[in-house]
Amino acid sequence: METALRIMTFIVFFMAGIAVLVMFQRFRMPARVRKAEELFNENEILKASEIVKSVLEKHRDYVPARYLRARIYIVQKQFVLAINELNAILQLDEFDRYVNEVDVHYMLADLYNQMQQWQKEVEEYIKILQFNPDDLRANYRVGHAYYRQGKYQQAKEHLEKAVAGDPSLSDCFLPLGISSYELSQYEDAESYLLRAIDNNPNQLDAHYYLGLIYKIKKDYDAAFKMFDNAKREGRFYEKCLLSMGEIYFENGLYDKAVEVLEQGVGRIRSDDESSLKYRYLLAESFEMMNKINEAVYHWEQIAKKNPDYHDVRIKLEDYYRILNNENMKLLFAQSMEELQPLIAELISGLNYNIISKQLIGRDEYYFKAFNVKRINEPPIVIYFHRTTREITENHILEFYKIINKEKCRSGIYITTSKFSLKAKSAASTRLIELLDATYLYKAVEKVKTKIQKK
Repeated sequence: METALRIMTFIVFFMAGIAVLVMFQRFRMPARVRKAEELFNENEILKASEIVKSVLEKHRDYVPARYLRARIYIVQKQFVLAINELNAILQLDEFDRYVNEVDVHYMLADLYNQMQQWQKEVEEYIKILQFNPDDLRANYRVGHAYYRQGKYQQAKEHLEKAVAGDPSLSDCFLPLGISSYELSQYEDAESYLLRAIDNNPNQLDAHYYLGLIYKIKKDYDAAFKMFDNAKREGRFYEKCLLSMGEIYFENGLYDKAVEVLEQGVGRIRSDDESSLKYRYLLAESFEMMNKINEAVYHWEQIAKKNPDYHDVRIKLEDYYRILNNENMKLLFAQSMEELQPLIAELISGLNYNIISKQLIGRDEYYFKAFNVKRINEPPIVIYFHRTTREITENHILEFYKIINKEKCRSGIYITTSKFSLKAKSAASTRLIELLDATYLYKAVEKVKTKIQKK
C-alpha cells in the first residue's frame, strides 16, 4: 500500500514537472522569437536565423517563427523560399492570430513582382481588394494589369479608384484615356488624354487617340494636329496616315488622300488587317480619281496576301474587263471634261440634243435634253455616271429627285457599270430608262467608227 502511494505521488510530481516544462517552453518560445525579431531589426540576420531555426525544429508550425523566417528569406533575396513560406503560413490553422493576412498578401505581391510573375502579383492584389475594395495600391496595380490585358472596363474601374485616392498618380491618365476610348466613352477619354499630355507632352499614344476622337467628332483640324504629332512615333506612323487618308476620302479630297497614303505605302509589308485596310483605301482613292492602273496595282497586291479581302476579287474582275476593252478604257482614261465631246455624241446617238448640263460629282453629270425627232415632247434628264460600282435603288431615287427638280417627266440613266435588281424595279415605275456598260461598249464603238470615217 505504501509502495503504491509512493508510485502515485511520483507520477503526480512527474506530470506536474512536465506541465511546468511545457509551460516554460511556451513562455520561452515567444521570448526567443522576440529576441530573433530584435536581432533581425538590428540586421543580425544570421543570429536571428539560428534562433528561428532552433524554434522551428521543435515547433515546426509556430507561425511567428515561420513569418520571421519568410522575412529573413526576403532580406537574403531568396524569393522562391520566401514565397513558399508565406503560402505555407496561409494554410495553417489560426494563422491570423499571429499575422495580418493582408500583410502576407502584400508581401507575396511584392515578391511576385520581383520574380516578374505579373499574373500572380495581380492575383494577390485582387485578394487584398476583397478585404479593402478601396485599397489605393491594390487598385493601382490591378488597374494597370487589366489595362495591359485589354480588359478596359475593369481597368477603368480600378484606376479611377486609384486616382480618386491619389490625384498625383499621373501615369494612370493615359490608360484611363485609352480604356475610355475603347469603351466608346469619348468625353471621358478626351478629358483623361488631355491630362496625360499636360503631364507629359511626349506621350504620343495620347496624341494618337485624341486624333481618333477628334476624327469621330469631325473636328478635322484638331485631328490632323494630333496625328501629325503622333506619327513621329514609328508604331503610329502608318496608323496616323491611314486616319488622315480616311478624313480626306470621306470629304471627297481623293488627291489629298493619295498624297498622304503614299507616304507610308512602302512600309506596309504584312498581311494583317490594318495593312490591307491601308492599301485598300489607297486603291479606292486612285479609283475615285479614275487612275485605273494604280488602283488595280494595289488591289493586286492585296489579292496576293488575301484574295478574299472585301470585294477585291470582284474589283479586279471589273477593272480587268475595262483595261482589256479599249472602248471602256477610253471612258476611264480621261477626265469628265475631256469626255464631254464623246458624251455629247452618245446622247446625240439617242436622238437627243443637249440644252444644259450640270456637274454633280467628279464622275457624274446630268444633261437636260430634248428629242430631235419628237420636238413637241417635253425635255428629259440624262444622267451619266462613271463608276465600277453597281447602281443601287438609292441612286435611282436621287436621280428621280433631279427629274422632278427640272420639271421633267422622265429620264435616262447611263452608267459604265450595271444596275441592281432593285434599281431596275425602281426605274421601271418612274419612267426611267437604264443603259449600262453593255450599251456603252457598243455605243462608243459606233462613235469611234463615225469619227474615223470623218
